[in-house]
Amino acid sequence: MLKKIILSVIVVTSLIGCTYQSNVNYGKQFTAVQVNQIKKNVTTTADLLKIFGEPAVKSVISETEEKWVYTYTGGQASTQAFTMKTKSDISTHMLDLLIKNDIVINFAETNNDHNMTMSVE
Repeated sequence: MLKKIILSVIVVTSLIGCTYQSNVNYGKQFTAVQVNQIKKNVTTTADLLKIFGEPAVKSVISETEEKWVYTYTGGQASTQAFTMKTKSDISTHMLDLLIKNDIVINFAETNNDHNMTMSVE
């Protein structure tokens, strides 16, 4: 009987320590140095392709205007096996560009952190 109790304590203790972790890496990372190369009414679509490569999204706005979007999502998530407590630290980096006649006329960069903790009770 004592052996069963000791074995149960060992199993429960080892399960409490088991954590499963995964990394999130979606899109193409880009830096502030790259973004700082963009100049309104100067930077061309050819320049953007050299700096960033192909965008994740290209949307037609009119015959002469397009919207290009570069985005990157990265971070990690983990789940503790025994408690089912889940934690994630994910960030999203996005660059929206408005292009007219193959020239950048406006752009906006955003960085968002998404931190979440969940537990089953």
